[in-house]
Amino acid sequence: MVQKEEILSNVKLSQKYEKFGENFRYLTLNELQKFMDVIDNLNHKLMMRLIYESGCRVGEFVKIQLKHLDFNNNTVFFPAENTKTKQKRTSNISKGLMNDIKDFLKFKGLMTKRDEKIKNPEEYLFKSNMYTTSRKPITENRVRQIFNKYIIKAGLNRIYGSDKLGRQLKKFTVHSLRHSHIMHYIHIYKLPVPIVQRQVGHKTLQATMTYCKPTDEMVKEQYEKARLNNQNIQNE
Repeated sequence: MVQKEEILSNVKLSQKYEKFGENFRYLTLNELQKFMDVIDNLNHKLMMRLIYESGCRVGEFVKIQLKHLDFNNNTVFFPAENTKTKQKRTSNISKGLMNDIKDFLKFKGLMTKRDEKIKNPEEYLFKSNMYTTSRKPITENRVRQIFNKYIIKAGLNRIYGSDKLGRQLKKFTVHSLRHSHIMHYIHIYKLPVPIVQRQVGHKTLQATMTYCKPTDEMVKEQYEKARLNNQNIQNE
């Protein structure tokens, strides 16, 4: 995965990208819904939903094995060796998503239909080729390709700058789903920052706190609401 530090070194000065500023590349709730609505492949939709709901990194996502899923508690376990910070964690997902994952596993023959038991816990949740007996996990690059396909289909393929070679830098990447999770659960769902930190696996609270700064979109939205409320009061 391309790190933000690498992007910083390549972006032209006229196209400033702030690592810890107000320009986290995340999707608004409306954009996220628009993105999810155009995904017509159930496997692909499960992937994108799981990345968003767990707030995981794509490198962590591809390493999820069936043994990491807790169907009773609706959680995903990320062992230390699979995480960027080398710290284990457990992330929560919705019951609805977990039920859809179980249906997916039953359809693929990876879970028994009656007693819902996993046949091979060592299997990867998403493999490089779901239509063969491949035991290799899906690649990070393939997940990025899937994300890009639907971000374009949703009309959200925006460019925020260019690198030294003139190549366009996309506003939204699959990592934007992680950014979106953090921004939504802090600013919209009002979860305590330490709770979000634990969910997404930031090593320090400070790393999560950087998301607390209002974005340009949030400032615009709040001012529009204030103006509307003021106009309503004046018309009363």
